[in-house]
Amino acid sequence: MHGHSGFDFFPAARARGYAGRGVARRAAPRQPRHTPALNGFSFEIPAELEARARARLAQADRDTWMARLWRRDATLWTGADEDRWLGWLRPERASRDLGRMAALCRRLCVAGFSDAVVLGMGGASLGADVLAHILGRDGGGLRLHVLDTTDAAQVLALCSRVDMARCLFIVASKSGSTLESNMLASYFHERLSLRLGRQEAGRRFVAITDPGSSLCARARDEGYAAVFEGEPSVGGRNSVLSPFGLVVLALLGHDPATFLRDTRPMLRACAPRTPGRANPGLMLGVLLGEAALAGQDKLTFLADPGLECLGGWLEQLLAESTGKDGRGIVPVDHEPLGAPADYGRDRVFVHLAHGDAPCIELDGHAQRLAAAGFPVLRCELPSARLLGQEFFRWEVATAVAAAILRVNPFDQPDVEASKARTRALALRHEAGQATLDERPLLVEGALAFHGDAPGAESAAGLLAAHFGALEAGGYAALLAYIPRDPEHEAWLASQRRSLRQATGAATVGGFGPRYLHSSGQLHKGGPAGGRYLFITADAPVELEAPGHRLGFAAIQRAQALGDMEELVSRGRACLRVHISGSLESGLAQLAAALRRALPVTGLG
Repeated sequence: MHGHSGFDFFPAARARGYAGRGVARRAAPRQPRHTPALNGFSFEIPAELEARARARLAQADRDTWMARLWRRDATLWTGADEDRWLGWLRPERASRDLGRMAALCRRLCVAGFSDAVVLGMGGASLGADVLAHILGRDGGGLRLHVLDTTDAAQVLALCSRVDMARCLFIVASKSGSTLESNMLASYFHERLSLRLGRQEAGRRFVAITDPGSSLCARARDEGYAAVFEGEPSVGGRNSVLSPFGLVVLALLGHDPATFLRDTRPMLRACAPRTPGRANPGLMLGVLLGEAALAGQDKLTFLADPGLECLGGWLEQLLAESTGKDGRGIVPVDHEPLGAPADYGRDRVFVHLAHGDAPCIELDGHAQRLAAAGFPVLRCELPSARLLGQEFFRWEVATAVAAAILRVNPFDQPDVEASKARTRALALRHEAGQATLDERPLLVEGALAFHGDAPGAESAAGLLAAHFGALEAGGYAALLAYIPRDPEHEAWLASQRRSLRQATGAATVGGFGPRYLHSSGQLHKGGPAGGRYLFITADAPVELEAPGHRLGFAAIQRAQALGDMEELVSRGRACLRVHISGSLESGLAQLAAALRRALPVTGLG
């Protein structure tokens, strides 16, 4: 069942795990002293996938894929505008004023601030979140928080954790017009203005945005301490090695120039002159793309402790880049571990391994999955400081996988549709007009169910009908418009475990509106077969954002209903449950209904 994966490529410097059964490995070339190591890569794959990968590598060699990538040849994908979005291949050019940027960040670090809060969505904030969690603070750096929500309770929770007078707010938006970022900036600027005056409030803000955006004008008008300009040829999901990530890195107390220098070995390894089988980005991309074409499109992350948040960044990169035209790779992040028998044959597993702190449990889990015939890939970071290499490896791999799937990896054609529905719903709400879902299918205790599902006499019956219709190769999605905190993340994980155990299907989870800027494109434009459960709840409080007609809670509700409307219009199966009263009591009731429902489901 397992072919010998005998490709030439750069595997882990210290080969660990996956012994025997055809793992391709070779000692990495001896590195000159003081030269950063190259992040490791090894894999164990079935013979069928090996044959497909060999054939695709031969094609990539004949058709000079890597040379075409580096010279920005749009015909590698769809021949549209892909050539305009490849600035990420040269991160040093996207950060031309690196010295000035780092010096300004150092001055901000000693200006009396204790915390920094990133106000951004998707690519503008996910990379920052990874940097903060994996690298953390160094020296005199600031504590970093990421706020990427319109959930009023989550906004207030952040306010209770920090001294706002000692906070630096980083408004991050490529376009400068991102709804959530602008609302958050308005809210915090107003709070600080009332406390400190408008001039002093402005000095506690910086912006990261593309030149000439509306955010540039806002920063000038409100007296921001600094504006860091992004590179227009770098899209949001590829922006972590541009100012959107490097400014955050500097505010954490790290040296961006050193970080980029430690990334260079991966740039060299992915260069056109590197033979295909030794090219880490090409090799990974070929495996991902060929597996997806063969129906193994549920890419499941197994992350060592300390690397868990990397999955959130990868989720956006892969989902938004490949999920279109009915094709795509479905990233499965933060799903609880299961036995090999718990998984369908649509899975590929990626072990994100930490060389500094190896996890024996996950090593063993990956070996058992490989022994059961699942493709298992392993990306190893010898050190956290080499995180930039992993960013670049996956950016190249995603571009290669998109070429195999024949999609444009740099657009998001279906994202605007949900935004348009959100705007329309917000206008109706503002005008006092009734929404389309005011009459629920069923009310049971604190739970009110909405959607086009067939009638049922109980909550458990509705849920059983919804998830019982999952077909092989489909996936279950829980989309929760509630505060994202450790307790609710644990609740979501528990329900995902139950869904997988009962149905055998892959599960994905997301907090709204965060997921809209990550997997939202995939849900609408990617492979069919998903079944979606939206969870909304009464807002305990409304927060107003000056300059915006609706508050946070009203906008969040419009975002949930708008996304569900758009999914339904595309034939996706959706059900929404709204919780009235106590959120925790309602979640407990919903969990109980799911427990009653799931034993009667199954894929047959």
